[in-house]
Amino acid sequence: MGRGTPQFDHPIIDVDVHQRWRRSDEVLDALPEKWRDYAAGRTGGRMTALMPAGLTYPFHRGVNKRLEALPEDGRGTSFALMQEQYLDRYPSVEAVNLTFDIGQEIAQRNPEFSAALATAMNDWVARTWLSYDERMRTAIVVPTELPERAVAEIERMAPHPKVTGVLIAWNPFGKPLGHPVYDPIWGAAEAAGLPIIIHGAAGETEGGLAHTAAGGIPGSRLEWHTLLQQPTLAHLASFVAQGTFEKFPRLKVLVVETGLAWIPNFFWRLDAVRTEMRAESDWVRRLPSEYLREHVKFSTQPFELTPRKEQLVELFEAFGGMQDLLCFSSDYPHWDADDPFYVASRLPAEWLPKLFSENAREMLRLLPLADADRSAA
Repeated sequence: MGRGTPQFDHPIIDVDVHQRWRRSDEVLDALPEKWRDYAAGRTGGRMTALMPAGLTYPFHRGVNKRLEALPEDGRGTSFALMQEQYLDRYPSVEAVNLTFDIGQEIAQRNPEFSAALATAMNDWVARTWLSYDERMRTAIVVPTELPERAVAEIERMAPHPKVTGVLIAWNPFGKPLGHPVYDPIWGAAEAAGLPIIIHGAAGETEGGLAHTAAGGIPGSRLEWHTLLQQPTLAHLASFVAQGTFEKFPRLKVLVVETGLAWIPNFFWRLDAVRTEMRAESDWVRRLPSEYLREHVKFSTQPFELTPRKEQLVELFEAFGGMQDLLCFSSDYPHWDADDPFYVASRLPAEWLPKLFSENAREMLRLLPLADADRSAA
């Protein structure tokens, strides 16, 4: 995330930081015996049992992390390196929201195995990373292909004071997330006061890549990464058309790692076809953009580069109210991570308090640190 210590005084709540186990055994050993045997037997070994589909594309330099953020043996992630490279450089960090390596490890062919993995992954982060530092928070993963089991996992983990949201990193039914099949999950999240966190790659289905991009399976990592916003557009449109926010008026949605420049056009387009949407859906009772502005926020990373930094701000100002929709995310330790100083330099100064902490505090379930520590004790 760069070198040196820039001057930066804003409180920071980082909504998207990634952590991964050093060895797959850390998670697999927490599975019931049946699924430990299954994981070993289906792969001929345990190293690939937790390989998410998105990692099947080759990486430049062999990893999806910044090289300086890798432990010496190249495995997983290290809290010590995160502390040195990020937390110590920005003492104003109030909370770091962990989102696994994006959570797609639960995208398995066997839904019961997916459910067991979700529980093991949530327990792993609770007993490891959440204990490393008082600022650590986490989203949880749930088996979305088994809505009743997903509800049970939300109810099991919701009492933990450092759980901030429900991470949705894949789409097992091949349907947009506003489809009623997902309603039990949204109802449980709303009841627990937890937002839905949609990671940019939540278009994948059945552990494959068919729904990552509208035109077909991407042929390279560059295409896959560039097109991550496509499934997000489908999900948000379906939330409006299928009445998700009418059914669950307190539900919040945080969209992570899909870029920002597409948002004005998408909101404007939905409002332009509101009449047609109402003809097909009794749920569209307000302007689509009103639902989205009320319920949805977006992480800043990846932050688009424009020939002049003013150009992106001009687009946002034409759209209006963009400062109310943005939550800072670094995406540390991934190769394209953004540091806070860089993001702050590209947006109006008056936007920064909302962007770096106020919007995230409104979006995530963030208990005060003292209360969280007392509850954990």
